[in-house]
Amino acid sequence: MWIGWGVLTFASASFTFGIPTPDRPVFAVTSMLIVMSAIHLYAIWRMQKSASPAISVTAVIGLAVAMRFVAVFSTPIQELDYYRYLWDGETVLAGANPFRVTPEQILMAASQFNTEASAIADNAKSPGNAAIAPSASNRTLVEICRRRPRVHETAARVHYGELPSIYPPVSLAVFAAAAAITPASASLETAVVVLKAFIVLFDLGVMYWLIRLFKHLGIAPQLVISWAWCPLVVKEFANSGHLDAIAVFFMVGSVTLLVECLFERHCEDVKTHGTTDGRLLSRRGIASSAGLLGLAVGAKLFPVVLMPVMAAVIFHRGGIRQAFSWLLVVSATSVVCCWPMLPESHGNDLQSASREVDTALTSLDIMAGSDEISDPLDAAPTVYQHDPPPSPQTVIHGSESSAKNAVDLPDEGSESIAGTPGEAPRNSLKVFLSSWKMNDLIFMFVEANLTPTQRQLQQRDQWFVFFPQPVRESLTAEAEFRLGMDAEFVPFVLTRGALSLLFFCAAIHWAWRARNQVNAKEWLSSVFSTLAWFWVLSPTLNPWYWTWALPFILFTRHKTWHLMSVIVFVYYLRFWFAYQWGDQPVLGTRYLGEAFFHFVVVWIEHLPWMLLLFVEAVKVAAGRKPSGESLHAAAQDLTDRFHQQRL
Repeated sequence: MWIGWGVLTFASASFTFGIPTPDRPVFAVTSMLIVMSAIHLYAIWRMQKSASPAISVTAVIGLAVAMRFVAVFSTPIQELDYYRYLWDGETVLAGANPFRVTPEQILMAASQFNTEASAIADNAKSPGNAAIAPSASNRTLVEICRRRPRVHETAARVHYGELPSIYPPVSLAVFAAAAAITPASASLETAVVVLKAFIVLFDLGVMYWLIRLFKHLGIAPQLVISWAWCPLVVKEFANSGHLDAIAVFFMVGSVTLLVECLFERHCEDVKTHGTTDGRLLSRRGIASSAGLLGLAVGAKLFPVVLMPVMAAVIFHRGGIRQAFSWLLVVSATSVVCCWPMLPESHGNDLQSASREVDTALTSLDIMAGSDEISDPLDAAPTVYQHDPPPSPQTVIHGSESSAKNAVDLPDEGSESIAGTPGEAPRNSLKVFLSSWKMNDLIFMFVEANLTPTQRQLQQRDQWFVFFPQPVRESLTAEAEFRLGMDAEFVPFVLTRGALSLLFFCAAIHWAWRARNQVNAKEWLSSVFSTLAWFWVLSPTLNPWYWTWALPFILFTRHKTWHLMSVIVFVYYLRFWFAYQWGDQPVLGTRYLGEAFFHFVVVWIEHLPWMLLLFVEAVKVAAGRKPSGESLHAAAQDLTDRFHQQRL
């Protein structure tokens, strides 16, 4: 596997920004990642079968670090999100608010400054032409973008630069720390390596928490290879630099501390390790667990789904006061961390922020030689060549418009949303929750069966619509009237609402079932189920999102879930279909380019393992209930033991 990462690092050069997309070896790289993932699953299986693992924990960690050391210097494969991370870090360092200013606004101000600065200065000298002064932080950011080629290039490559940041403040703090230690004269490639190194530190921190958890439960710590050697983890963090490692680090730490507080530590002389007698072993650990979960929510919002299953077991063990205190600490920490994301008052909303940045052109002082910015790169800004900007039209499951423009898609690892350049910045989280979707099966199926035919983007290709047209029209019309929103968003919102309600009921069920578990592994199984099904029922099934549940994969009751670490790489084939076929039919079918992925490959990707999971779940459920054969076998066993004692 380490050699494999060496080969992938060499091949990643073909994914350098600006290289023509048809020349990228997407299929070959995806196939190699799938093969490496299969080898990884085999390694886990062999280690689980072994009574004494033949490899030490030190060797496991050493090989994991070696894989990441190679991958961190590779070119991100089919990924652009890290440009937003770099830009957000620079924005925070400049003192600007990444939730109130967009890269597009700063780029526009910086590009127009040179041509208009002199005219603006002349007009400003005339009576009555005093400009409205923007904030010093935005003015500083414009000047940084104007003077530093690396920052200017980063802003130009940010995907959907017309939107402000969507990432919570804890992650922004990490981006800012990476930007702070990156020299001002460093190249963009160097800045990317520094950022990925920060992400890998959190990735390695997850390994620390898992080893600590496994030792507490009496599990061979070498089984940390389920995370440490997983090609998905190495690819998405060391290669692509996704921020999810930050939230996963705090989340796994929170769960580990809670387990240590509720369940006895493994002891060789005691066979009841990993169980509980109902006592709280450490109240301080409970508070620390709450604080870490709050930081996890402050890094990325998804860990909030664990609050029911964690609060329920605390309530059962420590009572309502302890559970309330835990919830209070989690909520307070989350609110404090996420406070900057909340909308401001009407007098300081996004519209005013947009106007503030626009007025930077009329009030920006010429700061060359000023002490406010110390930058050795004082040359005029450079015009950079980069991929064409994405179409403002929403790309929803391979519409004809997206299929025709598939070869020009620059969204390497990001999804498409509606947006028109020049508009005031919108709340990115609201946009994400109301229109973002990719690689989904259940969500796509439900939404398609709620969307009237006249609103289908590609009516002839959605063969899986079974609801009668009058029913769909009636539902959407009633929802449009009661919700008061645009008709085009109604099916998406209805689907999200229905699946969110389904998940909420399931999460409460898992919390109720796990509240009185005396075995830590059984409780951790509910933790895994909560995270796994939250991912499955969401409209965005990105591969790196699967790392949310992956740390607890060893505690699942159903082994079919292990296949997901292999299957999820199929997601990257959507780029291959887009690049190789474009607006041409794929393999003689009626589907054009990327549409083939959405309407055919997604079903092949998800449906088989869902059926396997269903069959396995039925078998597991049947195995827990005494059948006639099992009762007969138990009676026969008791009879045999009785006769042996008499003899």
